[in-house]
Amino acid sequence: MSEHYDFNNLEPDGLTFMLTHRKDVMVSYMKMVGSLGEHLDEKTRHLIMLALQMTSPSPQTIKVIVPKALKAGASPDEILDAMILSVPSVGISTVLRILPDVLTALEEFAGG
Repeated sequence: MSEHYDFNNLEPDGLTFMLTHRKDVMVSYMKMVGSLGEHLDEKTRHLIMLALQMTSPSPQTIKVIVPKALKAGASPDEILDAMILSVPSVGISTVLRILPDVLTALEEFAGG
């Protein structure tokens, strides 16, 4: 099983692996994530998820969260503010490292 696994590209390849070989785990995970923050409106939930994502920034996750936040009514400024709020916890360098991915997601959403 691992002989076809690309260990140089763990994040997206890991997702493919889990969806292929442990689909039940991924279905349970997605159901659990979807039920979190049920007392928050969708926009707030996605902005919080974006801020939390700064603790372990993933370009692939940013490509999912930013459009969801925008579709839920968040403005680009609110998205940037959610990131900026994480600076005391994760440091400015972490936010600056993921900022290009957020700006790209904003641009792609605006163009699409």
